[in-house]
Amino acid sequence: MNIVVGAVIMKLVSPANRRKGVGFIHVIAFALLISNTLRAQLIPVKSYGIKDGLVDNNVQAVIRDNRGLLWVGTDVGVYWFDGKRFYRPEIKTNITQLYVNGFYKDDINDIWVLTYFNGIYRYHNGRFTNYLLDTLSKDAIKNTISGMVQLDSNEYLVESQQGIYMFDGKKFSVPEPFDTFFNRAINNVALLQDRTLLLGTDTGVFIFRYEKGKLIPLGHILNNQVINKILVSNGKVYIATSKGLLSFEKAGPQRFSSQSKNYLSGKEIKDISADKNGRIWILADSVFILENEKMTGYTSVNGLPENITKIYCDQEGLLWFANLKGLSMLGDEYYEFNPIKIGTLDQSVTRINTDEKNNLWIGAGNGLAVRKNNEYSFIGKIGKEEIGYVAWMYKNINGSLEAGTDAGVLEIDEGFIKKELNLRSTAAGKDSLGRTWFGDVNGRLWFYNGRMLQPLKTDSLIAEMVMEVHPENEYLWVGYRGDGVRKYKRVNDSLLTEKEYSVRTGYNDMRVRSCATDKKGNIIWGTRTNGAFVFSLASGASIAHITEKNGLSANWIKDILCDTDGKIYFATNNGVNIVSGDYKKPVVTQLKIDNDKLNRETNCVLKTGNTFYIGTIEGVLKWMPDKMHRDTVAPPVYFTRIDIQGLKQFLIDPYVGNVGTISLPYDQHVISFEFAGLSLKNPGGIRYYYVLEGQNDEWSPAVINNYVSYNLKPGDYTFKVIAENADGMRSVVPAVFSFVIKPPFWNTWWFISLVAILIILAAYSAYRYKISQLLELELLRNKISTDLHDDIGSTLSSIAILSDMALRESSNTQMLEMIKGIKENSGSLLEKMDDIVWSINPKNDTLENLMVRLQRFAATLLEAKNIDYNIDIAPAIKNIKLSMNYRQHIYLILKETINNLIKYSNCTKAYIGVIYHNNMLEIAVQDNGIGFDTQNIKYGNGIINMQQRARQMKAALLINSRQGEGTKISIRIKIK
Repeated sequence: MNIVVGAVIMKLVSPANRRKGVGFIHVIAFALLISNTLRAQLIPVKSYGIKDGLVDNNVQAVIRDNRGLLWVGTDVGVYWFDGKRFYRPEIKTNITQLYVNGFYKDDINDIWVLTYFNGIYRYHNGRFTNYLLDTLSKDAIKNTISGMVQLDSNEYLVESQQGIYMFDGKKFSVPEPFDTFFNRAINNVALLQDRTLLLGTDTGVFIFRYEKGKLIPLGHILNNQVINKILVSNGKVYIATSKGLLSFEKAGPQRFSSQSKNYLSGKEIKDISADKNGRIWILADSVFILENEKMTGYTSVNGLPENITKIYCDQEGLLWFANLKGLSMLGDEYYEFNPIKIGTLDQSVTRINTDEKNNLWIGAGNGLAVRKNNEYSFIGKIGKEEIGYVAWMYKNINGSLEAGTDAGVLEIDEGFIKKELNLRSTAAGKDSLGRTWFGDVNGRLWFYNGRMLQPLKTDSLIAEMVMEVHPENEYLWVGYRGDGVRKYKRVNDSLLTEKEYSVRTGYNDMRVRSCATDKKGNIIWGTRTNGAFVFSLASGASIAHITEKNGLSANWIKDILCDTDGKIYFATNNGVNIVSGDYKKPVVTQLKIDNDKLNRETNCVLKTGNTFYIGTIEGVLKWMPDKMHRDTVAPPVYFTRIDIQGLKQFLIDPYVGNVGTISLPYDQHVISFEFAGLSLKNPGGIRYYYVLEGQNDEWSPAVINNYVSYNLKPGDYTFKVIAENADGMRSVVPAVFSFVIKPPFWNTWWFISLVAILIILAAYSAYRYKISQLLELELLRNKISTDLHDDIGSTLSSIAILSDMALRESSNTQMLEMIKGIKENSGSLLEKMDDIVWSINPKNDTLENLMVRLQRFAATLLEAKNIDYNIDIAPAIKNIKLSMNYRQHIYLILKETINNLIKYSNCTKAYIGVIYHNNMLEIAVQDNGIGFDTQNIKYGNGIINMQQRARQMKAALLINSRQGEGTKISIRIKIK
């Protein structure tokens, strides 16, 4: 709607104002340009087309299936729409292109696709099946289907270009009895509850009854009318004709004998549809709504698309308009938009308020506009003076309005406008006594008590436009265009600065554009580029600073509304922001108007009752949140794609909820899921929760993305996902996909078991082999020790005995020395052989046996030399096994040590100690003899051999001695 400047100026005198001495009141006659049935308001229509993925914009048909998907029929095929994208299912055609003429849903919710030249397709259990009337000539005009209706569980009536046919779900037949009537073109078919069948043609409506597979003629009505569509809704029959819309009451064969109601007489009605609220939507030269016998019209000026071909109301209450440029949706009619224009120029709305009669007054850049009874008028002058820019507007207690304009301060009372003050004010505020405080473009401040306008002095004049004024008790808060905020205290006719909030006091970029006070005792200042500042009215202390960092959509706050429920509404240059909660941690949401035709820049906001009026740079937006119905439909969720190893190896039917279970080889372990939750009303509000059982049993937090990928180990998994709409409704049934990733054969239980058995067998074989080797070694050692003892030992013993006898009987001195040497050497050899035999014998392979032999050896020598000795052997050595080498090395080291003690120490006391702890064996031999200097001694073969044996055992051999202090030799070795 365009609002033009009123051309008629009337001068009237108000008796009440004459008594006040005001004089003439200048009133503008309103130019009323809006009818009751066609308003130029924008309604919330969302359009989809090529930009959204719809390949062909020429939409011919729309229907919604039981999954929640919207089916869109075009000249190039069928599309499914989930709210965010269009998907084109694969349909095999008889000719190269699939022209969709319409859709039909039967009683089991199967969708039938009606086409040009391709017959009909039935979509059942994820598959399309084609049926042709003429199977021989597949491109015959006979295969063009325009409509169908279900008569029985397996009986349909199908409309073809060449007449109507019966269809039993597999084959077609001509209705009985045969009549030339059935060869004519049928435009539409409707079935009533009493089995009455209505056939709309170019020559009226033919009435039949369907009984036992036959069509029985009942009559013919409207024989001079072209019938485009027949609709049955709430017991009424609506017939769309070329000359208007007819409606007939009640059901039954006699319904058409009563007088019909005629709507939009003379207009061709192209389509009709009923929404879930019972409203009838009518497509003629524009779109009309019939509700409670009242007709309301909308055109493209209201936001509807042009060239609408079909109207479809789905089960959720959404209205769809098929058109030649795509698809449009009308959801909740929760807003209206009225552009304010002078001629073709948009007018920026600066202020909005309502008068005592609830008429809406609009301040604009070039004057005032008023809405009365949904009709708008524009007022550009007061007398001969241009009203100009409207900077502020206040509502008085009595319901009258005051407005600050370029022409001065105007009063609006009962539709009359007068100039109250010749003051070009840019801001105004009223105190609790109804007195007004003004600020002007030069930074000057004024006080008006209803009789006299008084200038106020400030302690320092700020030559900057005053944007906001707020009186509070004895204080006056003033916001300046570029110099922050001042809190003044009034003293007579002067203002003294109480507090300053500017760049000089640390408040940078505080260019004030708006102001409001909340119910908590705070004052809020909106700025041009730095969000909102909140201060305490009482103390002036800073409370918070709210900007885009807190979630605002913009930092330019042009107006502020503090609601009684604690919410704050910010009109910004990027929409309206709603702030709630604590100021330091505010919750910020945006008023979402999903219409690309509306500019996002807002200037002011007003609330009356439960309705908001928002001034934009193009007009007035009426927001009615009460009409935003909660989306109570739980969104179904489906898989749209599953990729394995980054490839489309695993094909699924799109929009399937339960994929089933599959098995995958171990090298196919990267799996990606794409899914879609269906909410056509508000697709942007969908959130998802998912879980992969087998990896993690916890559901994910809410996410927006509808895609997730995993790199998995072999195992059993089940992926589940649910959707949640903007109103918190969650999917009743999750989409589920179970799968098994098989391990590689070397990780399977049978392979691992086989390998384990082989390892056990190998270990057992090795163990048996080792045992057999040990047994053989033990037998060999027994044999060697036995042979040495029996053969060599007996021989050496014989030599020793014979040499001893020779010594006793021989008198030759030289011979005696030789025999003596033979005796000593054979004795020494016999002793060494005895040590070797002892060390080889397996019976002696314990530490206890070693200590017993050592103790016997040491005691014999020490007692022979009259040396007092003490041998201390720990009980822990019992049953400790020693290898033959260790046993021999230890014994010979200790034997050498004791021999040296006997030969060289000259001791009177000796000590031998054996300790075993934590697998560590320590043997010490100590005496109180003469000792020696370990730095100067020359080591003989005995000590060198001892050290060499210690190294072979990785043992520590320690020799500690000092002259006159005795000697201590110890060996430390780890025994496992």
